[in-house]
Amino acid sequence: MESMAMNGSQKQPRPVIGRPSRRSERKNCPSLETVMMTNNRHCSQKHIRSASAVVLAVFLAAFIGLGNESQAQTAAPRSLAPTTDFSKLCVAQPKLTLKRDWKKWDRSQAVGNLDEMYDAAIVYADGAPQIPRDPATARKLLEELSTRTWPGKGRSLYRLGKLMLDPAAGPVDPERAASIFASAASMLHMDAAVQLARLHEQGRIVNSDVKEAERLLRTASAAGNVDGVISLARLQRSGRIGAVPQASTDDLVKLGLLILYSELGRGKCSSLFEIGTILSDEVLVPHGLQEGMKWFEAAARQGDVRGDLALAEIYTQGRVKATPAVILRHLTRAAEGGSASAMTMLGERMLRGDGISKDVAKAVTWLEKAGTYADVDAYKLLSRHYRGEFGSPADLPKAADMLSRAAALPGRSPSVLVALARLHAHGIQGQPDIKTALALYRQAADQGDPSGLTELARILLSRPQDANGTDVLGLLKEAANRGNPESMGLLSDLYACSAIVAPDAEQARNWMMRAATAGHARSIAAIAALPNVDPAVVREKMQILMRSAENGERESMVLLSLAYRSGRGVEKNEALAVKWQDAALALGEDRSRAQLLLARKLLSGDAGIRDEALAQNLLEEVVRGGDTGAMYDLGRLLLTSQRNDAAGRTRGLALVQKAATSGNAAAMAILADQPDDQLRPTGRTALEWKKMAAETGSARAAISIASVAKDTNEAAPWISRAESLPVCSARDMVDLAQVQYRLGGAGGAEKARKWLDRAISEVKLSEPDSGTLFLIGRTMIEGGAEKSDKQTALDYIKRAAEGGKIEAMRYIGRSYVSGTLGEGNSSLAAEWLAKALRSGDEGAAADMARLAASSETAGAVALTTLKEVAGTGFAPAMREYGRSLQFGFGIASNPVQGAAWLRKAADAGDTEAMKELSRAYASGFGVELSANASTEWLLRAAHAGDKEAMYGVSLAMTLGFGTEVNTDGAQKWLANAEATAGK
Repeated sequence: MESMAMNGSQKQPRPVIGRPSRRSERKNCPSLETVMMTNNRHCSQKHIRSASAVVLAVFLAAFIGLGNESQAQTAAPRSLAPTTDFSKLCVAQPKLTLKRDWKKWDRSQAVGNLDEMYDAAIVYADGAPQIPRDPATARKLLEELSTRTWPGKGRSLYRLGKLMLDPAAGPVDPERAASIFASAASMLHMDAAVQLARLHEQGRIVNSDVKEAERLLRTASAAGNVDGVISLARLQRSGRIGAVPQASTDDLVKLGLLILYSELGRGKCSSLFEIGTILSDEVLVPHGLQEGMKWFEAAARQGDVRGDLALAEIYTQGRVKATPAVILRHLTRAAEGGSASAMTMLGERMLRGDGISKDVAKAVTWLEKAGTYADVDAYKLLSRHYRGEFGSPADLPKAADMLSRAAALPGRSPSVLVALARLHAHGIQGQPDIKTALALYRQAADQGDPSGLTELARILLSRPQDANGTDVLGLLKEAANRGNPESMGLLSDLYACSAIVAPDAEQARNWMMRAATAGHARSIAAIAALPNVDPAVVREKMQILMRSAENGERESMVLLSLAYRSGRGVEKNEALAVKWQDAALALGEDRSRAQLLLARKLLSGDAGIRDEALAQNLLEEVVRGGDTGAMYDLGRLLLTSQRNDAAGRTRGLALVQKAATSGNAAAMAILADQPDDQLRPTGRTALEWKKMAAETGSARAAISIASVAKDTNEAAPWISRAESLPVCSARDMVDLAQVQYRLGGAGGAEKARKWLDRAISEVKLSEPDSGTLFLIGRTMIEGGAEKSDKQTALDYIKRAAEGGKIEAMRYIGRSYVSGTLGEGNSSLAAEWLAKALRSGDEGAAADMARLAASSETAGAVALTTLKEVAGTGFAPAMREYGRSLQFGFGIASNPVQGAAWLRKAADAGDTEAMKELSRAYASGFGVELSANASTEWLLRAAHAGDKEAMYGVSLAMTLGFGTEVNTDGAQKWLANAEATAGK
């Protein structure tokens, strides 16, 4: 029976699968829609009976003629294999044309032929050769047709409902779409019933009900609607309606394919693509992809661009391997056939040079054409191109223009507004346009993008003068309550330290945990770095970070890569570190944010990795897009890196100045640290930049100004400024305490103690750096700590020393010598000074020499250590050991050996040793008496920049000691000495 049914060898006519017989429809009844409009009960019942008979016939054919194997279930009739020449079978669809310009039509004008109006609506909705999509006009026409009483009302309602879900047509309105689909379904328009079922299934409407979705799909299936049949099969496979025997779902898939084969047999070649879609769906037909691709190929041969696009997507996704040329061929055919998605994909590949020669001009042409089809992604790609992301010179005005075009499309995402706001905030014409940026952020937030609220709040925090009473904390909490992880992380930062809310460590931690649970990458990394945190919590949060990275969140990829590299929160795995770093830096949206984060991490070295070269390359690319934050980072790197020459430092200064003029207080503070002669091109002195930084919001700059003030009156306004700003780091808190201790005044000691206590609380919450610990301990001692506090202070300084702070080692050693921390202890002094000396501390060398000369108990140990370190070639140790031998400090005097060690130190570049040698030769102490040698060593020290040696050379040239009298030379060295002393 199968072969008879499939090959058409029976003499009696076959039932037409999937719809009532057109012949009977013409002779006996009008269309279904006309039946419903005229309330013709007889014809309505006849249509339904006919449809039910069709489905029964199909099921009988399915059960009787087909076996149980999956191949048998999905096989096409032998006469309709995908390799068939369908050009002889396909019935060409009539090409719709426009007989008038319906864009100009309004209700005051006559409509005329309603079928012509409907055809025009379809052309505008779908687009056609030489006629770009215009969903707004299509919607206007369908709105009118849906109010008319005419045979095509059902299909007009159906197409109108689809436009209600199309972002390109205007605001998406699932509720109204559902109402419209319900009206169309009541007229037996089964495609509308399927669309309504999908809204229920997806939960997009109020009172969504998966059971109602099942009922609607069963109704559509009973009427022979192939989309209903396949959608019901997918719903059953999902398990959302309970357990359904696999055989039942297999039967539905088989039924859907039989309907399509039947339609194909009648010349409906759009079925080729639909067959391919079913077969390539692993959920419906396991291992059917290869067979499905054959049907996509058949569809493409008949000019169906969907077939080419489907094949291109399969190849691009890596489901099947193909050469770039094959992918390009399918994309080109689909694009030339009018597929906006294909145009965009093709344009992107040409921009990237992805498997094909890079061709920016053609890429822009395709993307602009896709834009005329209301493709938002095309405009977003063009904006990225004009920001310099694909290697072309940046053109920020054009980038903004592309985003403005995207923003003008009715259905664009609010994220387009956020991206446009960022451009204005960074500055399109060289200066930030904060007013426009704020308006766009507000618009995006009003349209449902919580990231707009977060970025709006971030700008207002950095520019409080633009807030105009806006509740910034309220904006962030609203965004957080709408599930935005970034706002949760920012709330954690604000509760930890800010000027807009009182510090609250518990709130800060709660928001951090909530942000981490929501997938905020930096909060997860911060939790992993906390001391004494529960390993189970770290593992849980790292799992969230992994999921976030797998879902394409770029910052999560960066931090996951660094975690695998450092072993923080996960086991070290260099291969995975490379994999995630490559993924984070792959071309695509938000790449620049990943580049900036990675660059900052590589410069901070907090993951145990510091790579200035890679960081610079990343920052260079981000700077081309106009990011002022990246300008600051790159400029600072160019100014401070030993890798850069004068030209690099000059460029760095220009970049930092550009960031500073955009309102970046940190950039102003960097400029304040530069010599005044280098700042002349900026038009301000270092002090002026520092004052600007303090006035703009840098607490550190305000503290720095106060620390060099002459008296309390001069320091007071800057202390007040600092205290009005967020003082967030323990280092700044200690510095402010030191200023208060030094200046004294009314309540100075009490205020100093308050800031010191805050610093101590801060270091208990996080792993502090050794420099901060040292400052806390030293400030406690210098601030007049009680005896009980001195031990606490010593503990902080010891922690700093154990953390590698050389100054702390030396400080402890000297304190044991002087008795600052209690009774003197020469042995402990020698122990700590030895640690400092072995760590490369120049000052400790002189301290050890003095200890060797003065201590009976620790002198021998000090001298032994000095000799040991001198033997390693450390110049200060060689010099001090030589002096000890010269003068007999803790050892029998041996001027000859002492001079030999001084010579080694001088040859290593130690200017103090050079001057000692000069004195030795002048007096013949351990060396032969030689005025020439004395002045020669003095001259070497002077050339090395030693001002004392410069004065000595000037005197030698004046007197003719070891050199000829040279008045001009003497004056020159005197001027150099005075200039050096004045710096």
